[in-house]
Amino acid sequence: MEKLILKREKLLSTLDRIEESLLNIKNIEIITKSQDYFDKENLYRTFRDSLIQRFEFSSDLFWKYLKLFLADELNQNIEFNAPKGVIRQACKAKMLTEEDTSQILDMIKDRNMSSHIYKEEIADQIALEIAKYHAIMKKYTQKLVPTDI
Repeated sequence: MEKLILKREKLLSTLDRIEESLLNIKNIEIITKSQDYFDKENLYRTFRDSLIQRFEFSSDLFWKYLKLFLADELNQNIEFNAPKGVIRQACKAKMLTEEDTSQILDMIKDRNMSSHIYKEEIADQIALEIAKYHAIMKKYTQKLVPTDI
């Protein structure tokens, strides 16, 4: 149980880092207007890449948290060691709605694309989706609380 609590705390912390990155990207216009020496496009790419990196490790922590929650809280035998199987099992256990499950599976697909195929266009597309993915991860991390907390 302690492992589940620690994993949840780590996940909440990484989700806070995503919020910081989303705010940084939102404020690029303000930053570049107030400081002449910033190149807006370069700063955007730096913030976007940071956001994607934070998204990658947050999404990894998220599905691993679901897996541990299934095992510790719902006493389910985990048949899968890969994210898609765990997410489908969490849906079957009614931990996730079907609509959210579909979006979380899209999130896993984007996470895999972000770490294996690097193209500017793909990075830009994924960055645009991260706020939505962040909201879903935060929703379930706050909803799925270990009984010992």
